[in-house]
Amino acid sequence: MSETRARRALSVAALLVFAGVAQAQVFPPRATQSPSPPPPASQPAVPGALTQTVPLAAIIGDLTRSFVHLVNMQGPAESNYMIGRGLRGRLNLERRIRDIGNGSHAFLHVSGLSNPPQAAAQGSELRLRFVFPSVVLKTFHREYSAAGDSALADVTAEFVLDVFLTPTADQRGLPAVQNVRVLFQGATKPAERCIHMLDLVYPVNVCALADEYLKDIKLAVEHGLREGLMHPQARQEFEQAVGETLRADLLARSGASAGGPARVDIVQAAFRGTDYVVSFVVRQ
Repeated sequence: MSETRARRALSVAALLVFAGVAQAQVFPPRATQSPSPPPPASQPAVPGALTQTVPLAAIIGDLTRSFVHLVNMQGPAESNYMIGRGLRGRLNLERRIRDIGNGSHAFLHVSGLSNPPQAAAQGSELRLRFVFPSVVLKTFHREYSAAGDSALADVTAEFVLDVFLTPTADQRGLPAVQNVRVLFQGATKPAERCIHMLDLVYPVNVCALADEYLKDIKLAVEHGLREGLMHPQARQEFEQAVGETLRADLLARSGASAGGPARVDIVQAAFRGTDYVVSFVVRQ
């Protein structure tokens, strides 16, 4: 009896050992870490290649002559802007007509010129901040005459306009604008007198009219400036101007004359944040 039990115990132990070996062969232990990906292929070295880093603000051009001019006294297409050496265009800024309740209307116009922008890198974007120190929201009552001008007081305001540019390198390796964001902020200044009585009966709050007009200006400027800067023709003109200036700059950095027959061949180019990093070869 005891011999039979001993044989059964040996058989069970053998089966357990066999099962453990089979499991180890069929289900190998999982790796604790996934294999690391292969390193990216490096750009082949080019004899005589030079590498330069150029900030996007320098590529855009002379910002001291850049501006945004908001004005529509003569028509909605008077407003215009210029940024650097190739980004320019017009804005469509309508006047505001407000029914003031006595069968007549109030007309509001805007007039203001920005200072040159302050440039600051923010991640992959370059922020250009245009400050309008004094903007006039001019009002007329009924007609464009001396009497219509003096019937309602003008309101002054302050504007801040931020233009965010995201750069990229195109297929040729030249700088280009990939995306544009525009943020407009404006507020009226405190007025000595907001309420005006017309015909001794109808009160008109010019401060409230000006605040309403600011909403129109915000939408028109943000939409118009973004659409203008992203327009294919504007981008083409900008890239052409940038390409010519960049060639001269890279030749000067390499010691070659920009007026000579030398050309610049771009080996590799990309943006690191808002800095343009380019490797190039000068060919005589």
